Amino acid sequence: MSRWKRAGVIVVLYSTDHDPRHVHVFEDGKRLLKFDLESWTVMEGKLTSKARKALDGLRQEGVFDEKSKVQGD
Repeated sequence: MSRWKRAGVIVVLYSTDHDPRHVHVFEDGKRLLKFDLESWTVMEGKLTSKARKALDGLRQEGVFDEKSKVQGD
């Protein structure tokens, strides 16, 4: 499991989770959404501005880089 906290939300990737490669995003202690890292789209739930900022920030940091798969925090 990899876990990151950015922009007031928590982003979690479970190493044994099903395809497509995705993360779970939590805000205020509740699961906000599932986000597909391959197509960069929402699988379920609602993308808030805080969640978008966190995901974009992690992407810019190279955390979701396909070549290295997922890098831990």
